[in-house]
Amino acid sequence: MPGISRVIVLLAALLCSGPTSADTFAAAAPETPQTHEREFSRFAATLPPGWDGEERTGFSTGADEEYMLVLGVQDAAGERFLAQVSVFVLPNSKGSTAEDFARQMAELQGDATAPRGEGNFQVFSGEPRTQALRGRATTMVSATPERLLIIIVQDPEALGGAEVAAGLRGLTPETRELLGR
Repeated sequence: MPGISRVIVLLAALLCSGPTSADTFAAAAPETPQTHEREFSRFAATLPPGWDGEERTGFSTGADEEYMLVLGVQDAAGERFLAQVSVFVLPNSKGSTAEDFARQMAELQGDATAPRGEGNFQVFSGEPRTQALRGRATTMVSATPERLLIIIVQDPEALGGAEVAAGLRGLTPETRELLGR
């Protein structure tokens, strides 16, 4: 299990670090009723006003199979996140099931709920030890023998994070299978 613990600690550190520059995400835009669709290399997302995203591969070992997409909205100054949805696709090197991996992640959070099945995902909520935003996070885990999909929603002000996560579309056969849609 040391490998899984390292992945979980790495995910926590990445979530805490935020974007690489203040210009990475658009600052919160004036309210409009229009959402916008944004396509990335592996996913597409319907984003509420003010939301944007950045993707990276190879964030740990340099391998393209490590994928991270961070979607979020920042305050007007672009200094802090108001809401964030983090999406990770990682190699399933231990052959974990979604339930096993979600249970291990939940053990590392404060006041975590037990993972429960929701469609293609194991879902739980808890207080991440390190976090970009203060408050509870909802974590969704899906697995195939080859890959793990982890979606972490942190949206204490209910700015659309749950809708962003629910509206993710896979653009590759692999990501469509992980999403189960």
